[in-house]
Amino acid sequence: MKNHKYLIFALIFTLLNIGIIFVLFGAQKYGDSSGYIEVINWLRGQGWQADSPYRLLKPLGPLIALPFEFFGEGAGLVAQNTIFYLFCSLLIFKITELIYRDKKQAMFAAIFFAAATPMIEFGLSYLVDVGSWFFYLFSIFLTLFYFKKRDEKLIFLNGFISGLGLLMKEPGGLGALFFGLMVLFSGDFNFKEKILKIARFSAFFIIPFGIVQILVWKYFHYSYLDWYSLNTPSASGEPSPLIVLHYLGQLFRILGILWIFVLIGIWRESQEKNWERIRIFLFLIPASFSFLLWNVSGGGRAAFIFAPLGILLATHGCKKIKPLAMALIILVLLALNYSFVAVNQKIPFTDIIYQALFK
Repeated sequence: MKNHKYLIFALIFTLLNIGIIFVLFGAQKYGDSSGYIEVINWLRGQGWQADSPYRLLKPLGPLIALPFEFFGEGAGLVAQNTIFYLFCSLLIFKITELIYRDKKQAMFAAIFFAAATPMIEFGLSYLVDVGSWFFYLFSIFLTLFYFKKRDEKLIFLNGFISGLGLLMKEPGGLGALFFGLMVLFSGDFNFKEKILKIARFSAFFIIPFGIVQILVWKYFHYSYLDWYSLNTPSASGEPSPLIVLHYLGQLFRILGILWIFVLIGIWRESQEKNWERIRIFLFLIPASFSFLLWNVSGGGRAAFIFAPLGILLATHGCKKIKPLAMALIILVLLALNYSFVAVNQKIPFTDIIYQALFK
């Protein structure tokens, strides 16, 4: 128990957080929720009612939800998200522990992740975002674990997990990008070994994703490219600088006061020059900014893909803070994030400010 006290505390904090969210906000429905419920109903044999089959390109969330549907329509989405919420905290803890070899620091990472505004706002809703974040974190963990253990079976597992993640939602497949960069720029393998490892990963990545795409094309004549053409940044009709400004606002929103410690963490990493950690952070950057490839309608949910990288750096930035001061920071963080979500439920002021300034 003593060796796992920080992990136990992190998981208890997450469970309490889940309970408070249910009490204060309940399970919320958003614009995307009806689409996922339509897929669940279709899987239950009720016939396809929607105009477009694009939700069928990413059916994993509704598939996992099916066994829990006896709780009510769409309740399976909330049930699976509750489980994914807890496992996200576990994974960010393990990732931080692998990188920094510090269980206390890993505990703060889990707390910061569980208490982030998108987790409070969307984590337990009738959506699939938290599931996609789970698969992204799982793939990062498997990549780091592979470089520690060098067990080739982890490559096959990692590829399959990333492929499944893409069937949940796009962020779930972005661990593939991190794995590819880690292998490609590793000094531990020759060129042939790098190609073989990436090929093995890719084969198991393509299997789940490819099967679904083929079936949707065969029966509905609809492809992922058809969907993406309607969801590029330019599809919003807004100038690129305004799109970037919108997402900068969302980036600030997902970490809030933690940005102070992110900047301190970056400065400390630059002073310590631990090239193993720096390499990991550099290779997380492409996936962390992938939200710029999507329509701004994704908002904070899309930008939250940056959270793992930001939180890792934030834990390093606050590493030397004394326990009492750290407890106060966490209380302030919780108060601000919960207050933001409570207000934003009634007045989505992030979008209102954006529209007032740029429309």
